[in-house]
Amino acid sequence: MPAIENVNRRGATYWWRRRVRFVGRLERPITIVTTVSLLTKDQSVARRRAVAMTSRSEVVRMSLYERIEQEGLTSEQVNHLFREEMVRYRNMLAHQLAVIEKDGEGNVTARFHQMLSIYAAFNGDFIANGFDDYMGIDYIGSFDKRFPSLDEEARANLYAMLSQAGDVPGNLLNEAKALLERLGIEPAADRIEIARQVMCGARLTAAATYDSPEVRAIEHSLALMNALGRAPLLTSMPPPISAPAPPNAWNASTIVPASASTLTDVQTHYATLSPVQAVEKYMELKPKARGREDAPVLAEGANPKKRKSQPKVWGASQKRQFKAAPFLFGKSNNGKAMAATCQEDLNQFYDLLNRLPSSHHKSPRHEAMSLEEICSEALDRLTEEEERGEEISFAIGLDVGTINRHFANLKRLCAWLATKTPMAPLDFSDFILDEDDRDERDERDPYTIAQGEELFRLGIWTGGTGVDLPQRLSVTPGGSIWHDAAYWVMPLVWYSGMRREEACKLLVDDIGEEDGIFFVNIRKTSAGGVKNATSVRKIPVCEELRRLGFMHYVQAMKEAGEQYLFPEIQPGRTGRALGDVFFKNIWLHIKPRLKLVKPGQAVHSGRHMVSTELKMLQTFEEFRSDLLGQKHGGENANRYASATRLQILLDVVNQIPKVTAHLQDTVEIRLLPVCMRGARPTRESAGRRKRG
Repeated sequence: MPAIENVNRRGATYWWRRRVRFVGRLERPITIVTTVSLLTKDQSVARRRAVAMTSRSEVVRMSLYERIEQEGLTSEQVNHLFREEMVRYRNMLAHQLAVIEKDGEGNVTARFHQMLSIYAAFNGDFIANGFDDYMGIDYIGSFDKRFPSLDEEARANLYAMLSQAGDVPGNLLNEAKALLERLGIEPAADRIEIARQVMCGARLTAAATYDSPEVRAIEHSLALMNALGRAPLLTSMPPPISAPAPPNAWNASTIVPASASTLTDVQTHYATLSPVQAVEKYMELKPKARGREDAPVLAEGANPKKRKSQPKVWGASQKRQFKAAPFLFGKSNNGKAMAATCQEDLNQFYDLLNRLPSSHHKSPRHEAMSLEEICSEALDRLTEEEERGEEISFAIGLDVGTINRHFANLKRLCAWLATKTPMAPLDFSDFILDEDDRDERDERDPYTIAQGEELFRLGIWTGGTGVDLPQRLSVTPGGSIWHDAAYWVMPLVWYSGMRREEACKLLVDDIGEEDGIFFVNIRKTSAGGVKNATSVRKIPVCEELRRLGFMHYVQAMKEAGEQYLFPEIQPGRTGRALGDVFFKNIWLHIKPRLKLVKPGQAVHSGRHMVSTELKMLQTFEEFRSDLLGQKHGGENANRYASATRLQILLDVVNQIPKVTAHLQDTVEIRLLPVCMRGARPTRESAGRRKRG
């Protein structure tokens, strides 16, 4: 797919997304991210609309630049604000200490330190989360999570204080306006908001460093402000990971604060970890992420519902995805320690992900290449294939969901690392797109009956000229029909609603019989796992599949001594799914022959078709969910109700629209030659780096 500037795809729909960075007189850039659906699945329409959106966004960008320059604050003004507010707030803290010492109740030192921690946490929360939801339902409901550094008593005292404090954000806004006027700065709306943020940063710094002899002198305040973006200055409050750093903090070249002696040996160790080393340490210390080395194996015939409860830990796929983000990030930040990450590193990583090809690191050559080199190579290859008019098998720019996952995993890793060693506050909000407003039913169109009929009129099912796949795609009257994955996977998906991987990884022993009903057993086997616990199920073999000879094919493969039902799509190397092999080696050859198939429709659209058609037939939701391996209903449906009986499910699958009625009854099963029933040879790796 040719690249379109500022455009990504979600499912089959094109979306325009642009991240614009403004660098005015403030040293800290301002980033605005805009995402709009282009409301089309057609690439040419998306290209035209994207050009118009990009052109209009330039006009908006220039107008915002003018406003920032006119109504913003210079670095000198921000520094002046910070110094003035820090002096004033430290004087207030000194007065509070005098009051506490005067009444002499309880442990004076403990009371004052608790007050400092409350003020630091309170102002730090404003920096991290803003002012909009102050004392609202979400604010009060997440009190413990917002202030994790405070103990229960301190949180209770903070809540009591806030309950009587009135409109604190509004009061802060008035104080910010007064501070600007006192310093002779015109209090424009944008300036007042910036001043309020600076005030909170100054108050956080004053409270967090009040007892430190090294920072009592006001001449250190500017160094403190810069260090605040790099380290939680000797306070028990963990740094807010999503908080924007104070001005001037983003250009920090080191995470070590002004006094390096304040770091312990443990903090220094964590401060030197690379992204890959950091994720390995995380998984070493987190039992849930580490998982179980050896999962318990049930005895033959044992009831899985009767086993002892097992811990819910990360599976192999989740571990691999979590490690992928720091692996890629480590290649983009030029070997810098993870704890030294600054906002500019995230900006650069985001830009690279939007230029990275979807085929990245599938070749061992990519292991030694930088992300920039991979991006450049992909762009050159794309240009060459477009000039030659060849079919393009990869996309430029990762999918929005993939980018979201990478940044969510990075955010999680940074949040953990910040509890081990000082780190700059990082704002991930620009890079993680909120996708909750999408209707998942619109993400992929189900196949129509006409599309199904077109598919099964190809030579694979009606007769071709030879055994090789290209020869089998051409319709030849009286031609030969071969029975393999190319022949059976799509009918299995169409007449059962299986997932692509579920159909492709079937073993001969996964086909069974119960009370005279043949079924396909979807379960975890040596060929692969299942998506989740509800995916484990038995699917009856419908009448149409039996008419086409599916059970005869299973018997023929068993007699041939085969273990896999479709051995020709076994991956040549471990770690690759059989469904991926089918998609690349078979489906990508089938799809260009289909004129009715829309962009975005693939094997999974058959599963959507089953769900849609059964819903139109008013089939019970519980029956549909048991057939498709999906969770449904509430506790009554899931805990106290057994799975639907095979006879009922057989009646359900027999209602799925038949699009193969034109095919003749199968009289003879023709297996692929033995030499073709196996994994294709792959190139030997030149030393693929192990990521853990």
